Amino acid sequence: MHSEKRKFMNGKNKIPILHLEDNKADVSLMKKLLNDSSIRYDYTSTPSLRQGVEIAYQQKIEVVLLDLNLSDSSGFKTLTNFLEQGPFIPIIVITGTNNEIIGNQSVKAGAQDFLVKGQFDGKLLGRSIRYAIQRHSTQQKLETTARNLSVSEKRYIQAQSLAHFGNFEMDIVNNEMHWTEEIFKIFGLHLNSVKPTLTDYLRFAHFEDKQIVEDFFDEIAKSGQQGSIEHRIVQDDHTIKYVALSAKLFYDEIAEKVLLVGGLQDITERKISEQLIIEKNINTKASKVKEEALMNMSFHIRTPLASVVNLVYLLEKSRLNTQQKEYLDGLKTSVDDLSMMVNNLLNFSMLVTDQIEIAEEEFKIKEFLQSVNKVVQIKTDNANLKLDFNIAKGLPSTIFSDSIKITQILYNLMDTAIRNIKEKERLTINAIINKDDQYGSSFVFHVTDIATLLSPEKITKYEESERLLEVYSEEFDDENQQEFLSIAMVSKLTKILKGSFTINSNDEDGTTYRVEIPVKIGQTSKISHGDAPDVPIKILLVEDHFLNQIATKKVLTTWSDLVKVDIAENGLIGAQKQKENNYDIVLMDIQMPVMNGIDSAKKIRTFSSVPIIALTANASKQEADRCISVGINDYLGKPFKPTDLYAKIMSMLVGVEA
Repeated sequence: MHSEKRKFMNGKNKIPILHLEDNKADVSLMKKLLNDSSIRYDYTSTPSLRQGVEIAYQQKIEVVLLDLNLSDSSGFKTLTNFLEQGPFIPIIVITGTNNEIIGNQSVKAGAQDFLVKGQFDGKLLGRSIRYAIQRHSTQQKLETTARNLSVSEKRYIQAQSLAHFGNFEMDIVNNEMHWTEEIFKIFGLHLNSVKPTLTDYLRFAHFEDKQIVEDFFDEIAKSGQQGSIEHRIVQDDHTIKYVALSAKLFYDEIAEKVLLVGGLQDITERKISEQLIIEKNINTKASKVKEEALMNMSFHIRTPLASVVNLVYLLEKSRLNTQQKEYLDGLKTSVDDLSMMVNNLLNFSMLVTDQIEIAEEEFKIKEFLQSVNKVVQIKTDNANLKLDFNIAKGLPSTIFSDSIKITQILYNLMDTAIRNIKEKERLTINAIINKDDQYGSSFVFHVTDIATLLSPEKITKYEESERLLEVYSEEFDDENQQEFLSIAMVSKLTKILKGSFTINSNDEDGTTYRVEIPVKIGQTSKISHGDAPDVPIKILLVEDHFLNQIATKKVLTTWSDLVKVDIAENGLIGAQKQKENNYDIVLMDIQMPVMNGIDSAKKIRTFSSVPIIALTANASKQEADRCISVGINDYLGKPFKPTDLYAKIMSMLVGVEA
């Protein structure tokens, strides 16, 4: 390592520059170019990445000139290693190859600029250094602003997905804008699908907020002061999001332009959390959470969960040893538990807004109860309890009811029982189907704890727990709130399903929680979930989520060698492919960029009657009705079991109800 300092007679504020270069001739050339750049500087050079990182920490360096090929590192990895190991300093990559791909990759990875050896002079070098330092400073301020927006909600934001943040620049003369990739994502657009202007930004602003946004941009341009606001945008013409917008003026010395630079952050989930924290009234809070925001939350939870379910299914089909099978069984049960928790959250949000509706479907009752049993077994094991889970003999093959709501009833009921029972005691669960020719059939579920006796006061509070959905009661302390909310969920959902819920507690029998829900007995299906096609079928999967593309295609091709699957990443391409190839069946995601599944189905119906099955993470009756209204034949909510998808496909192909 060697260093040299260049001093000017009348210079005080010098830029400390670190040059990482192992070629002595290039070091000498860089000194000459710096002398010609008309900037004041202190220059230090080193031939290795390791020494460069040490110097960057030891000395006050303001900009790094980084050659990608050093004595101890080479290629693009040199930049990534410095970014990982070195301090947060603006970097200008010096490359010996006239390759814009390398340069662009460097900037995307974190460099401020790149220069090609032999293609820049002292003036261009000086301009690049000043630009790197100024842009780096601006980005630091914007990132600080974005972090400050969410400091008070950090605990709650960490419980959900981190909000996306992007940068923008706007020429205040012609209103042309430059957006980073994240801003395109926030608006639901493909990268560089438009050449944005202020008009494009305002097009996405909610009509009630549009004037506020316009006034904000005007005020920043006139005052030159930094400012920030929060407002709503409308994505895909129906999904409402909340964003935090910050901006200030910046003079670009290189381009000699006055720019308005700023940041945009998606704070939708944070806004939902703020409402839940501040108001302390569950009904008031949930009523203010827009239906679009709930659907968006459901989509972002269910979409990756659908990938997990499909990948677990594929793993189950592979060759596993005994230990791996045990691990897989645990994973499957955990996924079921997670699915229950997700549905519990979403059902609760809809309950308090009275938006929940019954979604009746046919499902296999034994498989359903066995899945519930596995989840309960984990919970009782963790609570050090004994479990007797008894499924009555002679159950019908299938029943018609709302399986998701029944799952939530049982999940919350058992959660309450486990909270009350003493350690090492026994919990008994009985599940039966009552058949009555006069009054119809019903599904009956008993949870009994013979060792625990509930006080009359506690039973009374349980029976009154539904009012927690109307008034956030302060008579329950934090420790017991979840318990009473669980009972409130059981009571409300049971009523929605036109069933009954009772609690009996006495010295002789202990405590028994009883739920009875009317159901319809299903007919033996002509198609089992194990059926596979006996003729070749061509399936078009219209899906934008990369992991879901891979997992769903593999699930389908694993089902049968006769199945061929093509993929379209949005609804527009899907409609075009169907017109060109005339597939046997179309599996259509609903929420996609460019063209959503609803519009794609409308387009397909103008020229084809191909069966279409909607696969969507927005699981609701409204979504199902919307799908059917545009000519979609059937509907399957994510996450779904692969066997359910097989049955849906077979029912479409042979005209038999799944």
